[in-house]
Amino acid sequence: MGTHRGLSLLLALAALVACDRPPLDPGTGLQGGDDASPQWDYGPARDWDGTTGTATCGDYPIKSAQALTTDERVATILSGLSLGEKVEQMAGFTQGAEMFATPDNPKAGIRGFKFRDGPRGVRLEKGTATCFPVAVARGASWDPELERRVGEAIGKEVRGLGHNSLLAPTVNTLRHPGWGRAQETYGEDPWFLGIMGIASVKGIQSQVPACVKHFACNNIEDTRMTNNAVVDEQTLRENYTRQFEMIVKEADVACFMAAYNKVNNFYCCENPTLLRKLLKKEWQFDGFVVSDWFAAHTTVESALGGLDVEMPWRFFYDGLQLAVSGGQVPEEVIDEAVERILRIKFKFGQALLSEPYDGNPEVVESPAHIALAREAARSGMVLLKNEESVLPIDRKAVKKIAVIGKWAVEARLGDAGSSSVTPSYAITPYMGIKAVAGKDVEVVTSTDASSAAGADLTIVVAALTQQDEGEAWNGGGDRDTLDLSADQEKLINNAAQISEKVVVILEAGGPITMEKWKKSADAIVMAWYPGMEGGKAMGELLFGDFNFSGRLVQTWPVKWEDEPEFGNHQDQTEFLYLHGYRHFDDTKVAPLFPFGFGLSYTAFEVSNLVIPCEVVTPGGRLVVSVDVENTGDRKGIEVVQAYVGYPNTKVRRPVKELKGFARVELAPGVKKTVEIPIRIPDLAYFDKDKHKWVVEQVEHALYVGTNAAMLPLQGTFVVGPEGKVAP
Repeated sequence: MGTHRGLSLLLALAALVACDRPPLDPGTGLQGGDDASPQWDYGPARDWDGTTGTATCGDYPIKSAQALTTDERVATILSGLSLGEKVEQMAGFTQGAEMFATPDNPKAGIRGFKFRDGPRGVRLEKGTATCFPVAVARGASWDPELERRVGEAIGKEVRGLGHNSLLAPTVNTLRHPGWGRAQETYGEDPWFLGIMGIASVKGIQSQVPACVKHFACNNIEDTRMTNNAVVDEQTLRENYTRQFEMIVKEADVACFMAAYNKVNNFYCCENPTLLRKLLKKEWQFDGFVVSDWFAAHTTVESALGGLDVEMPWRFFYDGLQLAVSGGQVPEEVIDEAVERILRIKFKFGQALLSEPYDGNPEVVESPAHIALAREAARSGMVLLKNEESVLPIDRKAVKKIAVIGKWAVEARLGDAGSSSVTPSYAITPYMGIKAVAGKDVEVVTSTDASSAAGADLTIVVAALTQQDEGEAWNGGGDRDTLDLSADQEKLINNAAQISEKVVVILEAGGPITMEKWKKSADAIVMAWYPGMEGGKAMGELLFGDFNFSGRLVQTWPVKWEDEPEFGNHQDQTEFLYLHGYRHFDDTKVAPLFPFGFGLSYTAFEVSNLVIPCEVVTPGGRLVVSVDVENTGDRKGIEVVQAYVGYPNTKVRRPVKELKGFARVELAPGVKKTVEIPIRIPDLAYFDKDKHKWVVEQVEHALYVGTNAAMLPLQGTFVVGPEGKVAP
């Protein structure tokens, strides 16, 4: 159990509680305090109230819920619980088949949690649910409102299936494209991850508590159980926890999941720097922390470190009562954990067994949710190449289309790990393309290139498998190459020898290198893992019934060696400061496709950047505007992106960072002025010496365009002690 270490941590915990500015933290040797918290301006968080009316808690009658605050209701229940009953609230069942629930307490009338996985829909051992595109595909939509709607839909299905908590979203930073779980997160940019995560949580929490994961530095899969992420405080704060902080401060998220790995020598489930110092003290998170499944390692250290719920079973926390009676864990630590657990149950109106839980099973795979899944698939697919406008396909000019490859007739929904979802059906690329093509176009298929003979157009569907990438426990893991398999590369090249026009559709969770076959493809589409309606969405885009609007949320390298070292085959990995487009800016290496890239069937021009204020305050907001014009002949959507650079910085900073964007739909020939708000606190860096966020009061550079490498509009503004805040 580690008694000596536990007593040391107890002393550290006492110091943390007693002092305004704690001593060196045992997790990283870092200091910090209340003044380290930035003043994020994300608008009001939703005030989740408990249900109203008269309720009775088993043997503990309470007053009308209307007469009690949430804290009073929690205190009433807590005062009637024995130590053993409190500990039962802090873990899953002792043992058994149930791995996603904590027990009810019939005596106190308290309902347990019934967790469900859900990054792309509700994961069930038996039964079906709507399978949405994976999170990276939804990130590629650059549409937070769409993501909010998806989160709400998944939350409704959780309720409809009789559960009450969703283990989503995943917002871990994609620090290397080889990460096996790239498909589960929204991309490589921490600020963008925060924006999309906020949208997801707000949607989910309109129905059930959300659990944001995996906290923190969970960016390697092969050695996730043992890997020690060695990371300095600036890198940790800016690149690996910033999005989590944003979600706490705007979305009022109910739950955090502590990751498997270590951060600076402490497992995340017993890491006082992460759980107590950052999350609970500095960020003032008032929800609870749950372990990833089987991620806990100790009893005393986990409790003192800030882990509130051990899952899936009460294994280490089976010893909590003994630890309390032996003086290793103060009962106040147990009380604090149970208060957090009960507070969330009351906030979401699901604490008491006597309170109704009114899920609607008819929402599961409802027509509205299926339509939303198809919309999300269309919105996230990215057109990467389109030579001589081979796309969209003209139904009048094409008589025969061959859709070839093994994955043409098998739907790729994503990995088989904790994010897997089983829908009642899934539309394959061949099925979707054939259905959309219409009766006058013949669509044939084969696993090899034989059906390409005589075809006017050949579509090759290439994909990664569940063994190529995914969660490690079910055959996946990290990638050691970004190439397609040799047989798929050969199929593409063979198709080019037979067919005059070749379109390649890629289904994967992250970047694919393509130097061995890119010239053989006239058009290339990144479809990600597009969900149950993916084949239909694919057909609608290929035939031009809808326009491509997806934009990459990952930088695609030409070759593996262009990326920083991954470190996925070792038990200790140094997390460097720069990754993704920041790394490519620093090394001046041109990527295959830059962050934010995506083509359309129409053309856009951006012009007339207006920066309304020369000087803004560190806590202010700058609303810049830009004109966007559709200069083509089709309706389309452009994503205008704003990056801020730090040419006058005196500290380590990236060349530029994404700090704003706007998604605008325009008819042909239409020009529109688009506003992009930039929150000045978002420009802060974390000062390792002062242990707080700092906005530099210097001149900043502003770059506006359509991807990280195409930023034609540029200007400057100054952050100063006094300034005019734009409306």
